Formats: sequence, structure tokens, C-alpha cells
Amino acid sequence: MDDRFGRNKWAFWLFFVSLAALTAVPSAVLLRAVENYYRFLTGTTPGTVRPVKVCFTDRRNDSGPVADENLQFVEFRLSARKARAVELVGDFNGWKTGTLPLARSGGGTWEVMLPLAPGRYHYLFLVDGQAQPDPRAPSESGARGRLTSVRAVP
Repeated sequence: MDDRFGRNKWAFWLFFVSLAALTAVPSAVLLRAVENYYRFLTGTTPGTVRPVKVCFTDRRNDSGPVADENLQFVEFRLSARKARAVELVGDFNGWKTGTLPLARSGGGTWEVMLPLAPGRYHYLFLVDGQAQPDPRAPSESGARGRLTSVRAVP
């Protein structure tokens, strides 16, 4: 009789723990969804545009920074799962390194948004210090004879 009681006791506790696990997982997911919705309502959800220090140079003349009403936000994105740091250099920042770091956005994707005036821009990504053209953009030979990516802003 003790053996049957012991089996029933284990069966009861196994059922109880399984039931607790089945209810805990959806509850955690539901609590996370409610928390995200509360952040959305109160305006504490971080925006998609990340603040970036940008130094603009007028590529048409050397008169200094130019205020342009026709600026458009252009997104630069690169998939580099194993990268530790990704930067953007181009004729829009005088090919200066350290001025346009990309932010990791998840899934190995890096991105940054820049306000650019209409025109054609040559650029490269620096993945852990190594220059790499954008695989999603057309490439052509740049001013120094190396292959650069080209982005046209209408």
C-alpha cells in the first residue's frame, strides 16, 4: 500500500509542476507585452532614430556647413553578424573615420540614419577597421581609384 501511495504522490507533484510551468510561460509573455504597451502609452519607448554626432561638409564648395531645406533621412544598413564595430565613411563626412558609427539593431544588422541633401554620394562601411562596399548598393570606382558604393538621394 505504501508503494501505491508513493507513486500517486509523485504523479501529483509531476502534474502540479507541469501545470505551473505551463501557466508561468504565457504569464511572463503577457506581462512583457503589457509592459511594452505601457511604455508605448507613456512615451518612454526608445525611438528608432538614434542620436549620432554628424559633421557635414559641403561637397560643392568649402564654405563650411550648409543648411538645406531639402534634407532627407537616408538609412544605411549592413548585415555583419560577427562585427564588433561598424562605421560609415563617405564624401558626406569628408571620409573621416570615427564620426559616423552604426548602431547594432539586432540579428547582426547595423544601421544609421543620415540627413542628406539631394545628390549622389560615394561611401564605404568600415567593419572592424576594414573598408567594405555596401553589398545592397551599386558600386563604382571612386576618386582614388578604389571601389565605393553609390547612393543617389532624389
